[in-house]
Amino acid sequence: MRIQDTKRITMLTEWANQIHNRKQSGMTVAEWSAIQGYSKKTYYYRLKRVREELLEAAESREINVINSDPVFAAVPIPTNNVTSITVRFGICSIEIPNGADAITFAKVLQIVSRL
Repeated sequence: MRIQDTKRITMLTEWANQIHNRKQSGMTVAEWSAIQGYSKKTYYYRLKRVREELLEAAESREINVINSDPVFAAVPIPTNNVTSITVRFGICSIEIPNGADAITFAKVLQIVSRL
């Protein structure tokens, strides 16, 4: 892996963490951006770049695993005061709200298994 690739991945991972932290904070994009010292435009640019990277990664991996069998993992759905389940791998993060119906949960797991 080239140094430029490592820098890009590090930067995108940091941006993905910032986006996740903003969502967890409950703040608006304007509030979060002001506290972090950058504009809303910068936030949305970073969000767009992270999404594009995830889409590219998902598309390239889907081609590689199209003939392989999916692998599933049993993940219990909490019934206590947990508001969501967050699944993280690499720079990707998927949040499933507590109370999501079984069909939605199964579809998310099916998509994740392809990545």
